[in-house]
Amino acid sequence: MDINQLEAFDHVVRLGSFSKAARHLNLSQPTISVRIQGLEKEVGSGLFHRVGKRVELTDAGKGFLPYARQAIELVANGIEKARLIQEGKAGHVTIGTLSTFTSGVFSSVMAHLNTRFPDVHVEIHTGHNQEIIEMLYDGFIKLGLVTNPYHNTDLKTILTMKEPLTLVAHPSHPLASVSDESRTSLEIIENSDPYIIVDWSTESKHWQKSMTHPGLNFMELPPSTAFDLVLSENGVALLTESMVKKELETNQLVKLQPVDFPLLYREIALVSLDSERSLSPAAKTIVEIFRSRSAITSI
Repeated sequence: MDINQLEAFDHVVRLGSFSKAARHLNLSQPTISVRIQGLEKEVGSGLFHRVGKRVELTDAGKGFLPYARQAIELVANGIEKARLIQEGKAGHVTIGTLSTFTSGVFSSVMAHLNTRFPDVHVEIHTGHNQEIIEMLYDGFIKLGLVTNPYHNTDLKTILTMKEPLTLVAHPSHPLASVSDESRTSLEIIENSDPYIIVDWSTESKHWQKSMTHPGLNFMELPPSTAFDLVLSENGVALLTESMVKKELETNQLVKLQPVDFPLLYREIALVSLDSERSLSPAAKTIVEIFRSRSAITSI
C-alpha cells in the first residue's frame, strides 16, 4: 500500500469515476484501475461497485475511507514539516546563555523568532561561561552565549555582540541628586559608598580597579548580586544597559554619567562546536536573527 494508491482511491470517491480521477491526476485510466486493484488486494475486499455510470463505495470502502484520508493528510503534513525543517522554518534548537544575557538582544531575538518562526522551538539553559562550555561538550546544547574572550580553541565563534555598560544607582542615593555635568568618574566612585565592582570584561575591570585605592569602600560581586544591592538602595555599580533598561524606564534606578566616562561594554560571543555551515537549518535561522537584532540593539 502506498500514497499513490490512496490518492487514486480518494479521487475516485470524490469524482465518482475512474476516468475523471485519471484526468484530474493526469494519469491513464488503466493506471488508476491498477492502483485501485492493488489497494483492494491489500485491504482484502472490493472498495467500489458500479451504479449506472458512477462508482460508489462498498461497505468495506466506506469503512476504509476515513483512514485512507487520514493517512493522506499525515503524509502531506509530514512532507510539509520536512520542507519547513529544511528551510529553517521548523525544528528544535538548544541554547545555553549567561543568566545576565536573557534580556535586551536575547529577548528581542526570542520575540522575533516566536512571531516569524513559531515552528522553531527553542530550549534555553542558563549558566556561567564554563557551565555553558561543558553543556556544549556534553551535547546538551548546540549554541552557547558566553563572555568574550573565552579560552577554548575547540569552540567556533559564529558572531559577537557588544552590550554597553553604564553606572547606576538608586534614586535615593546622594549621588542621584547631583548634576553630572562636571562630575568625574573618580568622584562618583569615591562617593558610591560602596562602589560595587563587576567583572564584565578585562577592559571594564581594569578601569574599575584603576579607580580604587586604600580606604575606598568597595566590594566585588557577581552581576545579579550587584544589581540586587543597587536596587535595594546600596552603592553604585557598573551594569549592562539591557540589564537595567526596565528599572531606568520606571525610575527604580538612575544612570550616572560622569564627564570622563569611557565607552565600556561587555562582549558576548555566540559559539558552537560546529561551524556555522554545519549547523541545522533551524539553528542557522536563529543565528541570522541574532545577527540582525544585535546590529539594531548593540553598539
